Amino acid sequence: MAHPKVVVHVDGGARGNPGPAAAAAVATAPDGTALGERSAFIGAATNNVAEYKAIQLGIELARELGASEVELVNDSQLVARQIGGEYKVKNKGLMPLFTETMAALREFDRWSVRDVRREQNERADQLVNEELDRQAGGGASDEDDEPPEAEIEELLRRWAQAVADREMAFLETLLAPEFTLTTGRQQVPVRTREQYLAVSRDEYEVSSWAFEEIAVQHYGRFAVARSRYTQTGRMGDQPRDDTYLMTDAFVKQAGRWRVVARHISPLAQDQH
Repeated sequence: MAHPKVVVHVDGGARGNPGPAAAAAVATAPDGTALGERSAFIGAATNNVAEYKAIQLGIELARELGASEVELVNDSQLVARQIGGEYKVKNKGLMPLFTETMAALREFDRWSVRDVRREQNERADQLVNEELDRQAGGGASDEDDEPPEAEIEELLRRWAQAVADREMAFLETLLAPEFTLTTGRQQVPVRTREQYLAVSRDEYEVSSWAFEEIAVQHYGRFAVARSRYTQTGRMGDQPRDDTYLMTDAFVKQAGRWRVVARHISPLAQDQH
């Protein structure tokens, strides 16, 4: 049975930012009659990426219900207003998701999007957390029960030394195919795994490095490491002597921890 108009509450979230993330969609008729719901694990992502993935999941659900009009409801003002045209998309990493979403919405005769408070989006939020709990606990082995904090800390230090030594074989093993690097500098684009490896091999020179703080959170086969890192070095002819806050998302694949995302932000001089 086709439903001319469908209202879809959607939510996306990540434990860590980036970190393991999920999306959910709950569809109803305009009178509140339940029509269907679904959730999906999307791997390591930021909260904003997860919110866009949730919008796309809601669009897919509305299409399957035969809707010609869809009303999307979420609790992310940023994403709702970007889609609604009130805000510009400044994050280059979100632009492909924004473009895909707008193309999908144009397939409907009518569409709208609005944001609400989180408590008005309770079921979608619940589905996201259930999906993340399921992924964190699913398929755990005795090996996975061992806290990975020391192993992750050692990998971070090994990574820093491999960059300094240009030990490309180790970096190629550590970084998952989907690895991306984002920074707190607006002028620096998102870097893919291949771009990061090329820069590490050809342009980046590290003279010294040190971790001042490392904190690791463990979610089953996922882990998020937040650290404070200081280095001296160069990128081409530009000095890279600074202290950074870094967030790294790890996934355990075939018994090995691999990095799927890194976000790095330079600290202001007065925060050192």
